[in-house]
Amino acid sequence: MRILAVDDDPSILELLTCVLATFGYEDVVTARSGREALEILSEPNEAFDCLLLDVQMPEMNGIALCEEARALPGYRFTPIIMVTAMVQKQYIDEAFEVGATDYVTKPFEFDDLKQRLQDAYRLAAERRAAIEVLEADAYAWTDSEVNSDFHLSDPLYFGNLNGCIGLAEFENYVIQLSTMHSGTAKIVAIKVAEVEQFYNSNSPGDFREIMNSAGASLLAATQEGRNFATYWGNGVFLLIHDVNKGKNAQMLESLLSETPADADQSNELFAYQVGEDVVLEAGTKMEALFLIDKAVELAETNISPMAKFG
Repeated sequence: MRILAVDDDPSILELLTCVLATFGYEDVVTARSGREALEILSEPNEAFDCLLLDVQMPEMNGIALCEEARALPGYRFTPIIMVTAMVQKQYIDEAFEVGATDYVTKPFEFDDLKQRLQDAYRLAAERRAAIEVLEADAYAWTDSEVNSDFHLSDPLYFGNLNGCIGLAEFENYVIQLSTMHSGTAKIVAIKVAEVEQFYNSNSPGDFREIMNSAGASLLAATQEGRNFATYWGNGVFLLIHDVNKGKNAQMLESLLSETPADADQSNELFAYQVGEDVVLEAGTKMEALFLIDKAVELAETNISPMAKFG
């Protein structure tokens, strides 16, 4: 894996280079500023497999650099990990909003950073392969051999939906909020009713488009006070709201039941099962991930779908 590390502190760059070498990553390029990093990334022969960005840098901070990097050809799925001393929720929110894959705070544990690098690269590769198959040949999904590899439980990436991020990024965001800013946000799961029928009666490509339409309608109706959303699989979307300014589950259920159909969003009409609010409070990574599972279970056990809309 070829890595670009960006930090205005030369001692941090030296430390990262040494640490990455112990992990087996010896092809590491460093940059002291966002502008220097963009110049390196713009070189056609300088393709990188992962970016490690500091947040607090002069002239161009790491969040602005992350946004610029995501717009460059070839860096749509590249893992971008923020490695920073900035622990404020504002920076965490902004980083994931512009496309960060993960957020690591200094001082970091070496083993933890190693695991995050491995996970980010693997998940980015899987996502890139899945999306490229869809984009290269939509008809490929009609092939029985391709269909056999797609399951209802598979997460899907809807990069075209505003505020909807990948499941891996969503999980990393939940971990940060639950452990570093405990109790400031809540999560609720909302399931597309009768999703099994959609799955069984459509090709994987068509099913993905149906879930994309369902997500577009859902996110349009719940955008006020919402931070991020993701598609978990099994027809379940996960939404995060701030505790103080976001809507609770009962308000969302009422809102969705009153939302009129919008012909511009989809030709489908969808019913949704709303779970219950789960406050993001955790002491460990495993406890934080358990909160996601708990939210999903609450939506899947709600067997009273609301009026259909789309």
